[in-house]
Amino acid sequence: MKNSLLKKLVFGLVLANACLTAQAQVKFKLTRTDNETYVVSMVPQQTVADRVAITGTMQVSMKIKATEGFELGSITSLQPDVVWDKGSLIKSPDGARDYDYLSVALQSMATRGLTYHQGQEVPLFSFRNAGQPISSIQLIDNKADSLVKAKANRFNVQNHISVLGYGQKNAYVGNLADDAPSSQKVGLRQVYPNPARDRTTVTWVNYLDGFDGQITLLVADANTGKVVSQESAYMRSGSNTKEISVEQLPAGHYLIYLERDGIRLGSGQKMLVAR
Repeated sequence: MKNSLLKKLVFGLVLANACLTAQAQVKFKLTRTDNETYVVSMVPQQTVADRVAITGTMQVSMKIKATEGFELGSITSLQPDVVWDKGSLIKSPDGARDYDYLSVALQSMATRGLTYHQGQEVPLFSFRNAGQPISSIQLIDNKADSLVKAKANRFNVQNHISVLGYGQKNAYVGNLADDAPSSQKVGLRQVYPNPARDRTTVTWVNYLDGFDGQITLLVADANTGKVVSQESAYMRSGSNTKEISVEQLPAGHYLIYLERDGIRLGSGQKMLVAR
C-alpha cells in the first residue's frame, strides 16, 4: 500500500515538475492549397511525452481585409477523433477597422488526439472560402496585432493552445510562414491556342497569400533558352490570364516562363508557333 502511494506521489511530482519547467513551444501555420481551401497546422518546437500530450483548449484566430468578401465555408478536421467548430466572427472592430476577424476553436476538450514532436508539422483542420477569391487572410500574431494590443479590446481573438506537458501558460509562441513558391502554388497552367499563330492566352495560378504583384511572362527559344520576348502583367490571388502577341516570332518551338523579381516561378510551358 505504501509503495503504491509512493509511486503515485512520485508520478504526481514528475507531472507537476514538467508543467512548471516546460516552455511554451507551439507555432501555427496557414497554408493555401487551392483557390478556395486552406489548411491550418501546428509545429511543436519542443517534444512532449505521450503521457502528458493532452490538449486542453485551442483557438486559431485569423484576419482578412474587410473589403474582400470572405465567407467561412466547411471546416474539416484532419486528425481522427478531434473536432473543430466556428468560433467568433468580428467585423471591422474598433482598433482594426480595415479587417474582419474569425476564429476556429477546438471542441474536443482534453484530447489525446494530437501529438507533440519537435519540428513535426501536424495538420489540424482545413476550411474553405465560400466567397470571393482573396489574398489577405493571415494568422494573427498575439504580440503584434493591432486589435489584440488595443487597450479597449474586448474581443477574444488571440491564438491560444493549452497542453499539459507545456505547463499552465498559453503554449502559442508565433506563426510560421507558408512554404516558398512552388509549381503547385504559383505557376503556369495552360497556353492556348497551342499551336499559336498571332496571339495566345497564358493562364497561371497564385495560391500564396500576400504574393500579389507585378510579374513578367518570358518567351524563350526552346532550343537555345534565349529569351526572345517578354510582357509585364499583374498577378492576383487565384487564377490569372494574359493574352500575349507572338506574331513577331518565327515559326518554331518556345517555352513560356513566369518570373518575379528575377526568379522563375514553377516550370515553363511549351508553345508551338505555326505559320
